[in-house]
Amino acid sequence: MKGKTFRIEFLREKDKDTGVMVTRLTDGVGNSIHPYFTQTLVSEDSKILLIESTRSGRWQLFSLELDTGLMVQLTDDFNIFPHKSCLDPKKLIAYYWDGRILKSVDLQTLKTEEIYVAPSGFHTGILSLSGDGRYLAFVYSEDLEMSTGTGAQYSQMLEHLYRRPTSVIMRVDLKGERIEAVWGEREWISHVNISPVDPDIILFCHEGPWHLVQRMWIVRADTHEIYPILQQKRYLERAGHEYFTRSGKVVTQYSVRETSRSTGWTFFDVIMDTDGTILGKYRYPGPSPTHIQTNPTEDLFVGDGAFPTPEFKDGRDYIGLIRHRDDMCEVRPLCHHGSSWLTQESHPHPIFTPDGKNVIFTSDREGVCNVYMAPVIT
Repeated sequence: MKGKTFRIEFLREKDKDTGVMVTRLTDGVGNSIHPYFTQTLVSEDSKILLIESTRSGRWQLFSLELDTGLMVQLTDDFNIFPHKSCLDPKKLIAYYWDGRILKSVDLQTLKTEEIYVAPSGFHTGILSLSGDGRYLAFVYSEDLEMSTGTGAQYSQMLEHLYRRPTSVIMRVDLKGERIEAVWGEREWISHVNISPVDPDIILFCHEGPWHLVQRMWIVRADTHEIYPILQQKRYLERAGHEYFTRSGKVVTQYSVRETSRSTGWTFFDVIMDTDGTILGKYRYPGPSPTHIQTNPTEDLFVGDGAFPTPEFKDGRDYIGLIRHRDDMCEVRPLCHHGSSWLTQESHPHPIFTPDGKNVIFTSDREGVCNVYMAPVIT
């Protein structure tokens, strides 16, 4: 029920390998996750976390006070899909989809407003909020019936790519109540991110297996100019999980191989300006994490994977801290995450708190998804 409160008793346990004290922030009632790792999810003072949970029977939004354990149910809707929500860290307003209806909820008053309704026959994407809190950007994409799904993650990805659904990127002016179509095409578009320093710049991707698509694109909302960044050689290069740093740089995970039949990839972090200028390219000593994020001062990275050397045992099971030194990535395990990776919801998707002192991640290592926090020890 909306407004219902819970007092979560945090469970703290020392990591068996690294000695870091890991705190379980949720209590195993239903599945609980933090929304997608590219979005703003923690209040500016690092005290309140936005959570999505099924503890009430279906996915709803909750706020969680990281110092007291007070958890409050923010919504009571019927069709919230996990990972799409985001938080205004200053105003403490959460934005989310209830089916095709874009809504907001005030974390302090619980007042809910309807903002926009996507057209029928389309599904909506992850919400991205500009740094000044004025604009929301997202995509809606054509609903298509697929024939290749097996129940496994990504089993329909190739078919979805080749069906080329109509997709439209939208931007909502929350102050002026103006809603505009920024770009559209018959391509599978996702991963829309609006720049934190220039709300006219929107980063998006052509979705699909990374080596089969030109992944990253920029569109300007003021001119509708569109261009690719980090142009890839098909089959030989791949890039993805792109995001903006706080200062407006673009970071992506990139890899390259010698021939289209090669099984070995070399992995990098690439940092770019929004015009495509490469500002840094840093090679991993082994495999890269699956997802990375940057701390507020942009000198430390976190990922759900840690391979200090190619031979490091079970690196996929660790949260890792990463520093860029010269042209290399220096990787150090922070703690185990132990997730199964079997569902999109169980992906760890680590993020930093805005003060840079802690890392938050999700894991189903206890049978259901819970949210965990570990201190950043460098």
